Amino acid sequence: MTGPMVLAGGQASSAAHERAMTLIGRTLLHRYRIEELIAMGGIAAVFRATKLATGEDVAVKVLHPDAEELPELIERFEREAIAGRHIFHPNVAAVYEINQLDDGAWFMVMEFIRGITLRKLIDQGPIPPPRAANIARQIATALNAAHDFGIVHRDVKPLNIMVLDGPEERVQLIDFGLAKVPIEQFSFTDEGSRRSLTNAGVLLGTMAYMAPEAALGMRSVDRRADLYALGIILYEMLAGQHPFTAVEPSALFAQHRSTEPPPIAERSPGIVVPPALEAVVMRLLAKDPDHRFPHARAVLVALDAAMQKVGARDSSLGIAAPASLRAAASFIERRTSRAVLAGAGILFFTLGGVIAWLLVSR
Repeated sequence: MTGPMVLAGGQASSAAHERAMTLIGRTLLHRYRIEELIAMGGIAAVFRATKLATGEDVAVKVLHPDAEELPELIERFEREAIAGRHIFHPNVAAVYEINQLDDGAWFMVMEFIRGITLRKLIDQGPIPPPRAANIARQIATALNAAHDFGIVHRDVKPLNIMVLDGPEERVQLIDFGLAKVPIEQFSFTDEGSRRSLTNAGVLLGTMAYMAPEAALGMRSVDRRADLYALGIILYEMLAGQHPFTAVEPSALFAQHRSTEPPPIAERSPGIVVPPALEAVVMRLLAKDPDHRFPHARAVLVALDAAMQKVGARDSSLGIAAPASLRAAASFIERRTSRAVLAGAGILFFTLGGVIAWLLVSR
């Protein structure tokens, strides 16, 4: 790596960059040694760090000084923190610790992900149906884990899905900063008043993946909107391009609301998709949320049935993640040990203790 990657969505101030550079080489909380700056965004710096107790790499994200003055960003960070600490699943990026620097800046210690975004993978061209179904199944599994906690992601898109390096393809859903989170159900804080991210006239998310019902306001958005976004992603993976052609945001949203997605063979001539799999895509993309799958578990069943119809076995698709019960047990054991440490007071989230996955531009 020749230098830090600059993430779009606003340039970091000179003060933020200067503070970030001073952190390299420091050890935080006697546990994490900051090794290098790997990304700078408009609101946070991201570092690779070494966990001294184990030698493993972790990601440390530090909120910029100027961003700490923006309550809306703080609250988005809090949502990310809650999601990362409670969704216990290998297809969701883990949050290990939230704490403060000596100067009061909040930081988050997270799982260090080696891989590429699904956006980059899609940009390389159409993905074969078995692989696309495998990736979609893992995304649906992550969404199911989130929805079981009452958490709606609200910004599911290829840029927020990582395809991890490794012998078995695994994906992880990231960036819950815009999520709808039932904060009152969690015991991190006793604070009773919070601003809502669902104010009238405010749309949250990315227009290219926004469900039609968002036109009625964000209070109308529920878990089925995440499934609509999954349908757009699966269509993109199979066709190699978005189902709709509009570029200007309002025109694109109008197509989401009133234009039926074209058959994949029409959108991408020469691409052959099993009819059963395309039927799953089209049901996910139903304009009326009541006509979509009711929940992510139903999507999993439908994807499995679709691939079985074309003679693909789950084992050949590599659908499970982790791929075996032994791997899954190992994952749970690692995460459980961290939870025990958290209960001992090492990782506990305190009032106002908020920082989250770096919000990446669209």
